[in-house]
Amino acid sequence: MMRTKAQIFRDEFEKPGLLMRPCAYDSLSAKVIEQAGFRVMGTSGYGISAVAIGEPDIGLLSFGGMFDQCRRIINAVEIPVDVDADTGYGNEENTYWTVRKFAEIGASAVRIEDQTWPKRCGHMSDKQVIGREEMALKIKAAKKAAAEIDPGMMIGARTDSLAVEGLRSTLERINIYAENGADYIYVECPRTHEEIEILVRHSPRPISMNIIPGGKSPFFDPKILEDLGIKYLSLPMICLYPAVKAMREALIALKNGDLQTVKNLGVTWSEFNDIVGLKFWQKLRADLSSVT
Repeated sequence: MMRTKAQIFRDEFEKPGLLMRPCAYDSLSAKVIEQAGFRVMGTSGYGISAVAIGEPDIGLLSFGGMFDQCRRIINAVEIPVDVDADTGYGNEENTYWTVRKFAEIGASAVRIEDQTWPKRCGHMSDKQVIGREEMALKIKAAKKAAAEIDPGMMIGARTDSLAVEGLRSTLERINIYAENGADYIYVECPRTHEEIEILVRHSPRPISMNIIPGGKSPFFDPKILEDLGIKYLSLPMICLYPAVKAMREALIALKNGDLQTVKNLGVTWSEFNDIVGLKFWQKLRADLSSVT
């Protein structure tokens, strides 16, 4: 029997060492990630909010908006995709529905978080978290929904409690979330090596975190994080931030009449056509052009 993408994701997750998760915000960035040779990828809620509606990650984009963009991303690539499902968009019943819908479109894993709605990007201030028991119910609902579609599908539980309630409460939440079925725990914004060591040592499940340039977590070296025991590292803005910088610099150059800089900042016509797969469609057209 052919393995599902969820099973492939689980296999990659269980291999020794640090698993990198660069995140896409649309189908094109997803293709670039896959062509760069990464084994798995994720979706960035902030990135999707930014490109879909041009607004920050503060709960303005609905489940429907997130779902549609994630479906396009999943369909664009062959590698497994771990989907950012925010808070599950409601209570445990909403979470069940959310995860089931993502499972039905081929998400390999889904992660949900314990913030109140409307949520905030994890590196923003003024976050609030829901009760531990409420989040535990959401995790159970997510696991049930996933199991009904693909038993291999993993559920990540993100906690923002470190910045809100402190380390002791975060450790308690980690254990509750693990007991209720979370396959990995995504801790938002650890700030020191010591914090990371404690989180890893006291967690019954693998620990994940993210790095964002200018965010509240320092720009830790991935090798050091691996040595500290981090299993799964998310890079939410790895594609979007460089793309925005290049776009801005190209537009400034264009405004100044400097077309050579515009050229140097981007890929070429042929390179871009290779990325989007033009040769496949040209060959298909040629194959279909002869009528017997």
